[in-house]
Amino acid sequence: MRAVIINILFIFFVSFSFAQNTITVPAVDKKTYQQYLNKNWNELIKTGKQSLKKGIDFYYLQYRMGIAYYEKKQYAQSVKYFENIYTETPDDELIQEYLYYAYLLSGRIDDAKLLSKSFDNKLTEKLHIETEYPFIRALYIATQQDINEDYSYIPKSNEQINQKTVTEKSWYNISLEHAIGKRITVFHGYSHLEISNNVIDTNPDLPSEYTENLTQNEYYFSLKYHLTKGLNLTGGLHVLHSVYFAPNPMQTFGRRQFSSALYYYPETSITGSLKLDKSFSVFNISAESSISNINKKLQIQPALSLRIYPFGNDKFYSETRGIYLSERSSTVFTYHPVIKQSFGFTFLKYSFFSPSVTYGDLINYTSYNAFIVNNDIDKTKFRLESYLNIGLAKGRFNIFLNYQYNIKENTFTINGSDSYKQYINQSITGGIKWYFKKY
Repeated sequence: MRAVIINILFIFFVSFSFAQNTITVPAVDKKTYQQYLNKNWNELIKTGKQSLKKGIDFYYLQYRMGIAYYEKKQYAQSVKYFENIYTETPDDELIQEYLYYAYLLSGRIDDAKLLSKSFDNKLTEKLHIETEYPFIRALYIATQQDINEDYSYIPKSNEQINQKTVTEKSWYNISLEHAIGKRITVFHGYSHLEISNNVIDTNPDLPSEYTENLTQNEYYFSLKYHLTKGLNLTGGLHVLHSVYFAPNPMQTFGRRQFSSALYYYPETSITGSLKLDKSFSVFNISAESSISNINKKLQIQPALSLRIYPFGNDKFYSETRGIYLSERSSTVFTYHPVIKQSFGFTFLKYSFFSPSVTYGDLINYTSYNAFIVNNDIDKTKFRLESYLNIGLAKGRFNIFLNYQYNIKENTFTINGSDSYKQYINQSITGGIKWYFKKY
């Protein structure tokens, strides 16, 4: 009798467990629909994940999962569910709208732009998307000023030094952005740089101390092609034409003054870059490389970066970037690994703040797809940077300010032997960005 009771209890337990673990499409549909009506997003996501894991999948489950993540402001996670049902019902305006904003609010601007091209006039007007796409999409104007602490070396009585120090520096840039068709974005601009250096030299053919002026005109061009969902290919070209001029001290003959050059020579450098970046879920990964001939040396600079949006939206991100710069002078190679860690915070809807820290030797170094070329005479050993953008007029008009705190290293010689001196450089860049069309 006891054995019979045990067997009955065992059969009952197995049957009950089987019933509990049995998941059917109607049951999941009913349960997730009720969770959807109650706006119980966490439980809906939990139920949806369990169902998908057991092979239960249908249109409205994908739809409700997308809505649940969207309502939790986890837009990056909602994208894949909206993409799945969009492929089944591409003409559904509600799905189009959800997917458009999920792209936009997760930082995938190019995907949002491409998707909006398939919208009819009614939806375009509802979402306030401009139907006319102006050739000039944006205008950028920027200027930069540097502040250096005094790092001139004061020689002792028995020391002869060769040293070049920066006394004045100014830079400005004007750039334009264009949209060509559905997938191509072009960015190009002109920059002008002027630097005055104080030179102390033991060369008997030159004065013991004189001023060197550098004038540099630059042109930058980049083209970004949106290959497919979440995937972009960007190429950049930066041409720098530098002129080094050292005027002789004025000589006076009566009332007339004459000036000749100690030296005058031009130099042209070219930098090319190529970048491939992919966005998926809460991640954006990119691989890129640049090649250049800055200061008559060959530089090859590959880089990898990983950006994470941990909350699934563009309110906060963390980006880690690794760079490995190799430089050849004659037949000698030097190697400079660099790590940059940055963060981004969005506030007031159209404004954001991005601090970063960079470790490594920045010398003959390029950044931002070769838009910035560091052909400085001194090496940057450490950098703290903060970028602030204030967006006005619904994000169309932007005022930005970028501050850098750099620890630099100046190389000079004492009696023919190399010596080094570190100093603090502070750089402030400010300007405006005006979008003629803003997504």
